[in-house]
Amino acid sequence: MSATVITEHGPGQSLLAEQLIVSPYTPSWWTAQVITDIPNDAVGWLVAQGWQITDVEYDETHKPKVPYYTMARESLQNWIILQSLLDHYVMAHNDATTQNAIRYNDIVQSWDGMLDNSQDYFSTQADERNAQALLFLGNLDSYMDKVDTLIGEGEDKFADLETDYDVHDANAQGYLTDLGATELARINEHFDATRAVQVQQLIDKGIYNSAVAVDITARNERDRDEQIQSLNDRLNREKLDNDHKLYEQKLTMRKTLADSKHQAVVEKMNAAAARLSGLSQQQAENLKLMQYFLDERNKLLIGLYSVVERRSDVYPSFSDLVNLTT
Repeated sequence: MSATVITEHGPGQSLLAEQLIVSPYTPSWWTAQVITDIPNDAVGWLVAQGWQITDVEYDETHKPKVPYYTMARESLQNWIILQSLLDHYVMAHNDATTQNAIRYNDIVQSWDGMLDNSQDYFSTQADERNAQALLFLGNLDSYMDKVDTLIGEGEDKFADLETDYDVHDANAQGYLTDLGATELARINEHFDATRAVQVQQLIDKGIYNSAVAVDITARNERDRDEQIQSLNDRLNREKLDNDHKLYEQKLTMRKTLADSKHQAVVEKMNAAAARLSGLSQQQAENLKLMQYFLDERNKLLIGLYSVVERRSDVYPSFSDLVNLTT
């Protein structure tokens, strides 16, 4: 699985042209003034106003001669200075406004681009995450289906065990049904033969009579009954012992089946728990990923809003211009 390539994002800042400050001074701020024929009594006041004497002429028609002065001074033209300063302040203010707006817009556009790239990256991550989740859940379903198949096969085997034992039980009961028949036939045959031999011996000896024959027959039947009773007792003991063995086998088999069914239930519960755990883990990871996306996006938004909130552009102050001109 390859990593997602993060989209490049430049700073998005344009270069600002450097605006050097130059002095607004110009010689036109100053003007030269010349006045002539100033009488002597006005010179003192004019000197106090900044005028300087540049020449003296005398009126010789009066005795004594009367001086008349030529005076000059250089003075600032306030309205020209004010207009010049005002023009420079307006230019500086507009330039600062333009530069700040450019920088501010660059920052906002950069943040917007960052948000767009981040959203694209988040969307790509979400798509890859969904694809991985589908792959994981598909593999989990396949794995759990195989587990279910194995559990089902195990249950079928245990079901076959119960069927096989029922067949075995029926066969064993069939074997016990005919048990002792051969021995009983042998006993009857033996005592029939013995009685025939004894009767023949009596006949051969010439002592056969009904009383003796009855006694021999009775004794023969008694011995036969004892043998048959002994056989029946032994057969009953064997059948009882076999019944006990069959019961123990059936009990063991049923206990084994019960344990296997319980184990199958436990395995199914564990399989279901594993499936739910996988789904829960997948959901938890999706929630973490979504939380990460939202957190990172909120950080970007907070950064952008902080830039907007803290914007405090400083421009040339017109109050300084007022203070300068008053």
